[in-house]
Amino acid sequence: MFRKIFICAAMIAALVISGCGEEKIIGTPDKAILAYAEIVMTGDTANLSAAGFSEEDKNSIRQAVTSVFIGTLENVTPLSDAATQELAQMYFDKLKGNVTFAATVKSAGDEPVVALTTTPIDSATSAKTAAANNDELIALIGMVGKLKADGATDDNLKNNPDVQNLAVKAFSKYIASISLKPEETFDIPCKKVTGADGNAHWMPAEGKMLIDFLIGQK
Repeated sequence: MFRKIFICAAMIAALVISGCGEEKIIGTPDKAILAYAEIVMTGDTANLSAAGFSEEDKNSIRQAVTSVFIGTLENVTPLSDAATQELAQMYFDKLKGNVTFAATVKSAGDEPVVALTTTPIDSATSAKTAAANNDELIALIGMVGKLKADGATDDNLKNNPDVQNLAVKAFSKYIASISLKPEETFDIPCKKVTGADGNAHWMPAEGKMLIDFLIGQK
């Protein structure tokens, strides 16, 4: 709390000294969307400073996409924290160097729109490819079904090493089979937000909408 108060006081003081009544926005909308997309698809970005993001902002975006991505896998079985982190890193490593991005400001103003061109994940094709030769997935579904029939809870499944080890093997095959769509362009409205470091920067107005587009859930 005291840190937030200090940051607010410092920002107010800076505005008074400069005589400017408008809050300075760090970074530009296109760099913000570019950085956001890169973090979603690869877990990192070289455009962190240009976007006005802090390390905490980056970690929040990573966590958001991890939650969405892992949520699709948990339709089969709940995953432990360790399995979640291992699979998320596999996902990021798979896409590094394989995805390209281009971001341009389509319209400026208080609510700018950025056109992002990239190659989203082809989730439908990836799922079919992974399921075609995934004995581990079949075994996992059978194991989880039997355990649930015997009364296993989600916590039981998360703490069952046999379930978690088999889940990592099964889902790693899905990650390895991820394929990309041809280039698509997606228009993303932006909004001004206050980052974890107390500075204002741009972010997608609907982060989940952008994540869904990138991972092929849209």
